[in-house]
Amino acid sequence: MAAMPSGPTTTEAIPSTLANAPPRGHARWWYATAVGMLVSLPLAWLLSYGGPLPFLLGVFFFMLFGLFIGAAVYRVGAPGRPYSRSAVLAGTTLIVGFCWTFSIAKESRDFPADVANDAVRRVRDIGGRSADDYRTAVAAEVRTFLAERHPPGGVLGYVRWMLLEGEIKKGAIPSFDQALRRPQTRWLFAIRVVLSIALLAFTVGSQTFLLAAPRNTKALGV
Repeated sequence: MAAMPSGPTTTEAIPSTLANAPPRGHARWWYATAVGMLVSLPLAWLLSYGGPLPFLLGVFFFMLFGLFIGAAVYRVGAPGRPYSRSAVLAGTTLIVGFCWTFSIAKESRDFPADVANDAVRRVRDIGGRSADDYRTAVAAEVRTFLAERHPPGGVLGYVRWMLLEGEIKKGAIPSFDQALRRPQTRWLFAIRVVLSIALLAFTVGSQTFLLAAPRNTKALGV
């Protein structure tokens, strides 16, 4: 029987795993990043309600929803992998930052209305005003309180207030002459912020970094 040629075969010339593939174009990765940000919008809206839950129970939802977001990014970006690690890191950071910032922004935006709704339930005499007028007045006074005590108010004022005080003392709100305290304040709020960002980043990254090229990539040989 004649001997078979000893030259390299086709299967030897083409790598069989993704490990030797160089990073590809990033257009599809940024498309997947945009999809991840879009998916994170309704989840961040839910996280704005889950975050303030007592005993740091809301932190669990940051981990759970991070897996959903990461899975969506992976599904969209998988056909174009591998991508450079720097691009994956930048996109993942963008998604995590967008999701967390949206959730805390909505939480701070809803805070004055939450206080106003609580005031309607707890105050018997609202000065002859309708319930809607009373809610509007209390919400406006809460926003003024945050702006004056922790300028410039808004999201930054809310975060500063939670870190430094976390309570509205009796008499601080003219239309709501009662004390109010949030479930998480000061160091507990700081822990919640750190854990929520860390767990969200970890769970999103556990999916997205599967799309990254290895640190030491080699060009395809022929």
